[in-house]
Amino acid sequence: MSPSIPSLGTRFSLNNDIGTIRYTGPVGNTPGIWLGVEWDDPGRGRHDGSKDGTRYFSCRFASAGSFIRPNQHIQYGVTFLDALTAKYIEPLHGSDEIVTLGSSQGAIQVTAVSLDKIRDKFSRLDRLREVSLDKATVVQGDPPADITKTCPNIRGLDLSQNLLPNWETVADITGPLFLLERLSLSRNRLQMPLNYDRLATAFQRLTEIQLNDTLISWSDMQTITAFMPQLRVIELGYNHLSRLCGDKRSTAFKPNLESLNLDTNACSDWMHICDSFREYDSLQRVVLTSNHIEDIPFPESSSNCLPGIKYLSLSDNRISSWETIDALSCWLPSLETLMMNGNPLMNDNDLGTQSRPFMIARVPSLVTLDGAFISSRERTDSELFYMSTIIQQGNVADDVRAKTHYRWPDLCKKYGKPDQVQKQKNVQNKLSDHLIDLQVYPYDKSMEQSSGAFASNPQTTLRVLPTMSFRVLRLKICKILKVDYRRTNVAFWLHMGNGTLTKLDKEHDLRDLDWLGVDSGSQIVYQVQ
Repeated sequence: MSPSIPSLGTRFSLNNDIGTIRYTGPVGNTPGIWLGVEWDDPGRGRHDGSKDGTRYFSCRFASAGSFIRPNQHIQYGVTFLDALTAKYIEPLHGSDEIVTLGSSQGAIQVTAVSLDKIRDKFSRLDRLREVSLDKATVVQGDPPADITKTCPNIRGLDLSQNLLPNWETVADITGPLFLLERLSLSRNRLQMPLNYDRLATAFQRLTEIQLNDTLISWSDMQTITAFMPQLRVIELGYNHLSRLCGDKRSTAFKPNLESLNLDTNACSDWMHICDSFREYDSLQRVVLTSNHIEDIPFPESSSNCLPGIKYLSLSDNRISSWETIDALSCWLPSLETLMMNGNPLMNDNDLGTQSRPFMIARVPSLVTLDGAFISSRERTDSELFYMSTIIQQGNVADDVRAKTHYRWPDLCKKYGKPDQVQKQKNVQNKLSDHLIDLQVYPYDKSMEQSSGAFASNPQTTLRVLPTMSFRVLRLKICKILKVDYRRTNVAFWLHMGNGTLTKLDKEHDLRDLDWLGVDSGSQIVYQVQ
C-alpha cells in the first residue's frame, strides 16, 4: 500500500477531530481513493459506514462514519518524547533577547541577557513529576532507554484524547516510567492487546487510572487491570456500559480496588451491579451518578451485602420510592456518605421538606447526605419526625408497619414504642415544636429601608427543622425556584428584627439554622445574580 494511504486501524487528527481509518479504496463510481473513517465524536460523522446501499465499513454509533479524501492536513501523530519536548522545552533564542515589559503596554523594550540559561533551568525534563499531554497527537512510544533517561521521575501522566492505537503502545510508554502512579487515558480508542507479554511489567506501580469515554467493556477492563497489581482507583465514566458483564476472575490475582467511578453510564440492574462488585473486597467508594437505576430490591441474605462500601453517589438516577432506600440501607450497612440529589424522590414537591429527614432516618449509618454533614441532633430530630409521620397513619400492627417502614422496630427500641393515642399525641406535639416556618422573599431595594417585618406576602414558605444546615436550605430554595445553583449565583440574606439584611455566604453552609439565629417567622431574602 502506498505510504500516503494509511492502513486500517490508523488513528488520525483532522482539524482537532480524532478518528480511526476503517476503509481505504473507491466509493461508488467516484474516481480516486477515499478514506472511510469512524469519528470518536459521533456528531462529526454522517452515516454508519454505508453509502447508496453499499456497506464499506461499520461503526459503533450510527452517525459516526464519513468519507474523506487523503490530504496534507491529516495528522498521524508524533512520538511521546516529541510531544513532551514540544510542550515543556522552549526553543533557545540566543544570548541576548529583546523583552517587552508587560506593564508598559508595549512601550518599553529591554535587552535581557542569558534568558536561555533560565529556560534551561526550568525545562529539565528529568525533574518533571506531573505531565499533561492531552490532545498532543501522541501515537507511539520511543526506545525504552530514551524514555527512562529523559523523564525518569514522572508520577502522573495525562495522555487523554491522543492517537494511541492499542494497549501495547501504552505499555511501550509507561513501561520505562518506573515511578508512574497515575495515568489518564480518557477519550482514547484502544484496541485490546495481541501480545499481552508487553503489558507484564508496564503498570507495576500504577495506583490510579482514568478510562473515561474509552468505550472499554467491563470484561476488557478486568483483563487489563490484571496487570496493575497496585491499582486502587479506576474511572470508567461515559462508556455506555449497561451491564458489568464479565468472566469471574480465575487467576490468583486479587484486585485491591478502593474507588470505582461509573459516572454517566447506562447501568440499571442493582442486583447485577452488586454481584459485579462483590469480588472487590477492598471497595469503599462507588460513583453511579447519571445511570438508569430505578429500583433496588432487598438482598436475599446478608451474604449478598457489601459491608465495605462507605461512599455512594446515586445522583441523577431514577429512584422514586422509599422502599428502595430501605433496601439500600440493607445492601450497604456501613454507608456513611450518600449523594441522592437529582432523583425523583428528592425532587417530589409533595414531600416538601421531608426528603432529607426521611433519608437520614431510613439510613442509620449515614454521616453526610448530599454534601451536608448530619449532626447528632439532626439525626434525632429526623428520626422522631419520621416516626411521627408513621404514627399519623393510624393504629397498624407492628409487623405490617415493619414491611413498609423497615427501621420501625429499631426506632421503637431507640425512642420507645408510641403505640398509644396519648403517646402519639405527645410525639407529634414534640415534633411540631421543633419545626420552624420560614418566609422567602425576592430581593428589592426597598427592603434595605424596612424597619420591621415585610408587609407583603412571601413568595413561598418553608417548614423545616432548625437543625437543617444552611447549605441544605439554600439548595432547597433554589430547587423550589427552579434555579440551577451549579450554574447560577444566588445571594441570600436574613432579615433581622432591626430591619437590616445580614448576608448569608457559603461559608455558613455547615452551620445549623438555629446557630445562625434563624427561627420560626424568619424572613429569608434571595437574589439571582
